Amino acid sequence: MIDADHLARIPARTDDGLLNAFIECPKGNTHKIDLDKKLGIFRWAIELPEGLTFPANFGFIPATLAEDGDALDVLVLTGGALPSGTLVAVRPVAILRLEQEEDGKMVRNDRIVGVPPLSQTFGHVHKLADLRDTMMWELGVFFRTYNQLIDRKVSLLDPGDEKEAAELAEKAIAAKGDANG
Repeated sequence: MIDADHLARIPARTDDGLLNAFIECPKGNTHKIDLDKKLGIFRWAIELPEGLTFPANFGFIPATLAEDGDALDVLVLTGGALPSGTLVAVRPVAILRLEQEEDGKMVRNDRIVGVPPLSQTFGHVHKLADLRDTMMWELGVFFRTYNQLIDRKVSLLDPGDEKEAAELAEKAIAAKGDANG
């Protein structure tokens, strides 16, 4: 069981200073899966249209608070799918920036893009410029399509680099600390 008490014990950072990423949706998944923190189980949210799959492992950074009021979202780049519930240490390499409609207002809901240092496929990536030219576009197309599916307006913004990703993570860690303190 992975309830709010368990999540509260997971720090945002590892002892090595990497970010802890908690995976909800595996790469290639055709269903949106959310962690129900109250029940401590994964809950099916929606089936994606035929041919649409998560382009990266999707989850959140524990012990953070993003502008949208949730934990900071993360996309973890690996050569394959990581199971729901996996905790993986990543270094932030970019930000997928977007605004989405919530309660009639456009709010930021950025996603950190991170890589596990030991990934055979992406371990060499340290910064935005190391990603293939179309990677951020592909991630953006997925989220634009996903938001259209649930009838939510979204605007994709220019991506952020590794320094901005690290700053965003620090801001979200501090915001969670402020909310708890």
